[in-house]
Amino acid sequence: MGPELLLGKLYDEIGFDKIPDELFRHLVITRLVYPVSKLKTVDYLFKYKGVITDVKKVYRYLDKLQTHQINQVQQISYEHTLQVLNQALSIVFYDVTTLYFEAAEEDDFRQAGFNKDGKHQQPSR
Repeated sequence: MGPELLLGKLYDEIGFDKIPDELFRHLVITRLVYPVSKLKTVDYLFKYKGVITDVKKVYRYLDKLQTHQINQVQQISYEHTLQVLNQALSIVFYDVTTLYFEAAEEDDFRQAGFNKDGKHQQPSR
């Protein structure tokens, strides 16, 4: 119930409540709280929200979203971004394809492996 109260309020403030499909709301909020596969999303919706759906319905909805609602989702996102940034939108692109971590020892998050800079002895994740 907590994620729905907090994220549901943000969802509405952004303007996504203009999209009439309840499944869209469930998928967006669930993806933020529990970012897993579509199949596990269906399980989560049933277990924690009592929403009964099946994975085929989710895939059909995502097709509908791509073909009929994507422009509306993008427009809502864009308008909200402009509002938050006081109508001053700018974009910066970063090339992050060569990021790596340096550490004396490996741990659960950093393990030695390949990276594009040729520093094969350094943890790369």
